[in-house]
Amino acid sequence: MNEEINQDLLEGFQSQETPALLALLKSRAKGGKDDAEMSALSQVLEARQSRFPSLSETSTSPGRPIEMRSLSADSNGSVGAVKPDKIELHFPKDGFIRCERSTFKNHADLSAYIAEVLGLKNGRKATQLSVKRRGKYQRLDHAGSPVYTFGDPILDLITDEHGWVTVGKATYHLTPKDLKSPANRKGGIISIDLGVNNGEIRRQQLAEALADKGGRTLVEHTTDRLVIAKTDLSQMDFWHGNAHLRFHSWKKNYGFYRSIGTEIETWGADFIRAEIQSLYADPVVGSQNPFVCGIVKRDSDSDSNDDYVDEYEYSYGAPPRIPSSVRSNCLANWKGQRWGGVVSKGDCQSFL
Repeated sequence: MNEEINQDLLEGFQSQETPALLALLKSRAKGGKDDAEMSALSQVLEARQSRFPSLSETSTSPGRPIEMRSLSADSNGSVGAVKPDKIELHFPKDGFIRCERSTFKNHADLSAYIAEVLGLKNGRKATQLSVKRRGKYQRLDHAGSPVYTFGDPILDLITDEHGWVTVGKATYHLTPKDLKSPANRKGGIISIDLGVNNGEIRRQQLAEALADKGGRTLVEHTTDRLVIAKTDLSQMDFWHGNAHLRFHSWKKNYGFYRSIGTEIETWGADFIRAEIQSLYADPVVGSQNPFVCGIVKRDSDSDSNDDYVDEYEYSYGAPPRIPSSVRSNCLANWKGQRWGGVVSKGDCQSFL
């Protein structure tokens, strides 16, 4: 009997438009739920997910900055506004940021500092931004020696060489939080060169992918291509000989500071062109069902003849906050071949 009821429910839901199903999901979550109905509704919504358009077919070039200028900090990086709520940061091959301010009177003082460094006309925009970064860099102390680098230029601009930042009466130590979450550690850091021991890394990843309960899955393995994916879908590694290409999504929540996004990075050879196309989503009914999510933002970025590009969302202080999840379609022309895949981070499973 239950199977007949479930089939009837499925057919009834399948005939309805997605917005109506999402509204029904919200109302059922508020007013109590029938397990059979919610199961059928979730199954139908899972099959309604948004697809990525082909990156090769939708060559809508992301907006270019109106004007690039030097960062207003001790750095050889440059910055430009792509849109009112989005900036682009660019670092040359020897990119660096030197530690400067890490103590601020209040959140308004911090916002004003970030706005000044990034060239934002409105300081309030600094509390939440979309960012694109091209090129790797290293953070330096006042003597010019390499120090701990978060890989997030915003964090590296507002913390001291040990990762401390003070805002009003509150002081935060972010380095331990970063070290405790290696899967969410950002790349694009000059002093982290995975090409130094690429043979060992490749062998370890392959061993994990071949193990019964490893944390990776083998996708391709031919004479000139090795592709390995993490089982949590947050990372894909591509190997051509000992040259290494990586797609990686991350999500950080340090209370004071939050970020989420995706990066493409290479060791051993630059990419000719790399593209990232991202969907950001939040749960439709919050903690009651964190897996069915509505898309709140779409973003895309690209770069050419480089070894690093990312795109991400960040926020600090009080809400607004970052989206719950990201899913990114990545593509790279690298080592004379085309490499692509999807990586994601967050609880969302159905992006609608």
